[in-house]
Amino acid sequence: MGLRTNRIILILIIALFLSSCTTSSLTMEVLIPAQINVPQDVKKVVILNRSLPDKKGQWLNLMEGFITGESIMADIEGSDHCTESLYNKLKDAPRFDPILVREHILFGTGTRQFPTPLSWDKVNDLCSQYNADGLVVLETFDSDINIDRGFKEKKKKITENKIEKEITYIEHFADLNINVNAGWRIYDIKNRMIVDDNSYMDNQHWHTTAEKPQDAIAKLPSKRAAINDAGNYSGIRYALRISPSWQRIMREYYINKHDDFKLADNYVKTQQWDKAIDIWKKLAVNNDPKIAFRGCFNMAVGAEYQGRIDIALQWAQKASNINYNSRVREYINILNQRITDLDRLKEQMGK
Repeated sequence: MGLRTNRIILILIIALFLSSCTTSSLTMEVLIPAQINVPQDVKKVVILNRSLPDKKGQWLNLMEGFITGESIMADIEGSDHCTESLYNKLKDAPRFDPILVREHILFGTGTRQFPTPLSWDKVNDLCSQYNADGLVVLETFDSDINIDRGFKEKKKKITENKIEKEITYIEHFADLNINVNAGWRIYDIKNRMIVDDNSYMDNQHWHTTAEKPQDAIAKLPSKRAAINDAGNYSGIRYALRISPSWQRIMREYYINKHDDFKLADNYVKTQQWDKAIDIWKKLAVNNDPKIAFRGCFNMAVGAEYQGRIDIALQWAQKASNINYNSRVREYINILNQRITDLDRLKEQMGK
């Protein structure tokens, strides 16, 4: 069978698969609540890095770098990445008005041990200086790095002189494991209250393989780059803890072979939602239960896309009354969670 014939068969198989698909998908951005509630009057916040040691501590940090082989002062750079990624994430979210102070004006322990909380006079001075409602302070930042290396015997099949045989070969590997501990405090100046006072542990892992041990090591990121990457991730995670944030989600809806479903799908793809919903609403009362179910389900998706979550739940429940399958059951659970999230968002956003 020639190459051209194989291509034709493949095209026919793909076309048959696409014609048999009953769903399409769309993406939307939704606001998800933060993990904790920060008082609503704390809106404008100053982000500060207090994790660095004073001059004496910096000297000890240098010595530690020489002894352990870690990048010298890498934690200083990593902690700056941590506060900067927090700032960028908060800036893109609707909850806070963040100000990032890049200068190192405060000093802590330089270890995983929390320093004594800032005095309220100091907090007041800083908030007054920047006309802010509170401080978000990186109180500690410390990283541990470990590199494991070794080799494994593996087998693979090769063909020599048209004869297939199995051979054993050595594959070298290198694993880079990094553990970052970031400790944060939020100071609310109006209520003179520390809103959050916690340490968070983040672990990241890189795995590489090669025929030679030096090549496996060379594929790993540098220690400094790994710490910076972990610092970025840690800052983003803390942003998700304290601030509502945008998240991209995907929803599936029915298209089927029915001409009306196809037309509605075209309207969705061109963002003509009102026209698509008009079609689905008529299909939702079709005498054919399968068509009615899919019309109701699509109405739920359309309502959610437009932000009418209560209406979306009503349509999903109508679909479940026709056919209570796993897809609609899961969707009802999702919509119930979104309603709960909306209540939390109102509390967190002050609306």
